[in-house]
Order: sequence, then structure tokens, then C-alpha cells
Amino acid sequence: MQRVKGKGKGKGLAVSALLLAGLVAGAAQAATLKVAVVGPMSGDVSGFGTEMRRGAELAVAEQAAAFRALGHELVLVPFDDQASATVAKSLAKTLLADSSILGVVGAFNSSVSNVLAQSFASARLALISPGSTNDLLTTHGWTHFSRVVSPDGAQGVAAANYIADELKAKSVFVVSDSTAYGNGLSKVLMGTLKKRKVAVPSYIGVSTPAQIADAVRKVKASGADVVYFGGTYDVGADLVKALRAGGITTTFMGGDGLDSSAFLKQAGIAGAGVVYTTVFGPVKAFSNSLTFSGRYQAAYKARPEGLSVYAYDATNTLLSAIRAAGGKGVATRAQVSAAVRKVNLPACFTSDKAACSTVTGAIGFTATGERERSRLLVMRFDNVLQPQVAKVQIIDPATLK
Repeated sequence: MQRVKGKGKGKGLAVSALLLAGLVAGAAQAATLKVAVVGPMSGDVSGFGTEMRRGAELAVAEQAAAFRALGHELVLVPFDDQASATVAKSLAKTLLADSSILGVVGAFNSSVSNVLAQSFASARLALISPGSTNDLLTTHGWTHFSRVVSPDGAQGVAAANYIADELKAKSVFVVSDSTAYGNGLSKVLMGTLKKRKVAVPSYIGVSTPAQIADAVRKVKASGADVVYFGGTYDVGADLVKALRAGGITTTFMGGDGLDSSAFLKQAGIAGAGVVYTTVFGPVKAFSNSLTFSGRYQAAYKARPEGLSVYAYDATNTLLSAIRAAGGKGVATRAQVSAAVRKVNLPACFTSDKAACSTVTGAIGFTATGERERSRLLVMRFDNVLQPQVAKVQIIDPATLK
């Protein structure tokens, strides 16, 4: 009997060993797949970073079960770039060092995306921006950088045409916040204004209170019909408040850097009448946004803004590429980048998430990483600070060459 017991114990140990080996093998096959979201999570424009993170979180939460079914744990890791190209340099090293990060959603600031894209080039780490609009970003031959928003070229042209055709302006005073985004947007605008024979009496850069005060004096002296601001809402809000306090009622217009509730919170009643072009716009303008808006409000007890929708779509695009490239295995970074350029997600007109995963329309990319077709809006804040659509344009990047 003792022998039998001993034999049974040995068999039990053998079975246990086999089970343990099976578990270890299963664990070895499973993998933690990380997607990073990089944006200004702190500082003067942290509102943009918050919207990016939330949109990405919702997309990852929605697809986590599908990845788990393949044996993978999907994790979102947020990084704060502080809207700084300098900070981006160190962040790029951190992101590259973590081999489980297969793609990055970001950045918002074009200068930050430029640094990240340069740093990621040799590793072919996919970078999809939901907000960087500088035209030069898609001129470097990068096969790993893509964006789901229209470039500044589209905004600058649309703004200039609106100024000439709708506002009937004869002269425009142009101000930039001296960032890559602000300068790029302003220069495209001025190029189109020149073609439309609209004068630009001055082009200056502002970022400090003293420079804003000086700008107010120069605008008043210029007698310009329109003040155009290329930059983000932090400086833009201070500038329009200073202009209105100085008695200047001239139309104030800008780009999508003003498309944030934070702009109105900072500008107050001075925001009434402000016109801006945006690659984002109100979430309700998308036909199938109800499901997204409902989930967003349930999670964050706030209404979503346009950038959160684009971050959601950018993340779903990246996740689609990761699944296509890896199948049941784990793709390489280069394979994910290649798969991003092959993505062909349909436009959705239903809340059925099994049928589609986009809110902003069909997503596919050109050879340079531009979205094949994107939407651009001209918006205006009314007297009670509600954004109203003034004009809608569908952008084909081929028409901007």
C-alpha cells in the first residue's frame, strides 16, 4: 500500500508539474501590449491633454476584451509632454525604451510631434496625431507618422477665403503665439490673403503680457478690419480680452487652437463673436456621436469636446493596425507602422460598435500620412458664447498641393 501511495504521489507531482508547465507556457504566450498617449496633461493648455487622454481611454476600454480574447492585456499609458519640444526629447527616450509600447497617440502640439516623429524614425514606432496640424510634419518622408486631422494649409486657406468672401475685409492684422503651430498657420493664411489681394499691414509674435499690450496699440493704429491669431487658447484668450478692453471691436479670428471650452472660460464675454476654423468642431455635428457622448459623460461627468473624438478615432485606428499586424501574436513596431498606412476604416452611421469603430468618418491615409478625406469647419461664438457652424468643408489633401 505504501508503494501504491508513493507511486500515486509521484504521478500527482508529475501531473502538477505538467499543469504548471502549461500555465507558464500560457503566460509566456500572453503579452502586455501598451499604447501610449502623449499630450499636455499639465500647464496652460492641459485642457487639450485631458481630452486626448479621455478619448484614448474610452477606445482602449472598448477594445480590451477583444485583445484579451487573443491572450493579450491591453494597457494605455499617458505621458505629459507639457506642450514642450524640450520635454518631448526625454519622453521619446522613455517611450522607445519600453518595448511593449507598440504605438503612440499624440501629440497635440506640432513642435512636440516633430520631435517625437524624428526620434521614432529608426525604430519605426507608429505615431498618430489627433491634433498636430503643421504642414511640414508630412513632408519628411516618415512612414511611421500619420494624422487624423486636416493640416494648417487647409485651415489657412479656409480662413483667408472666409475673410475675403464672407467678412469682405480689406486688411488683416496677423498675430502668432510664436509656436510652430501658430507660425505655420499664420504663414499659410498670409499666403492665401496675398492671392486674394487682402492687405496684411503687420505680422507680429506675442506670448507675454507686455507683448500683448504692445499688440493692442499696434492693432489700434493699423485700422485693420480683422485681427487673425495663430496660436492656442491660453494666449488667444488674453489677447482678445486685451483688445476688447482697449475698445477694439474688430473681428477676431483664429484656428483650432481656440476650439476649447477653456478658451471661453478664460476669455469670458470677450469671446462673443470670435470666429475660428477647426479640424474638431462640436461633437454633436457627427451623425453617430451619441454612443460616444453617452459613454464619455458617464465616465467623466462632462461633455466631450472635438479633440476627444479625434483622439478616440486615432486610438481605434492604431489598435486596428496592431491587431491586423499581429494576428494572435505580437507584431513588431515596424509591422504596426506599415499596417497603419493600410488601415481602411469605414464611416459609421450606426451605434453598433461591431459594425464600425469611428466617429469622425472614414479613415485611410495617403502615402505621406495625411488623412485621405477630412472635415474642416468655420465656427463662430454667438452672443451667449455658443459655437455656431458658419461653414463646412471636406478636405482632400491633393487639392492643397
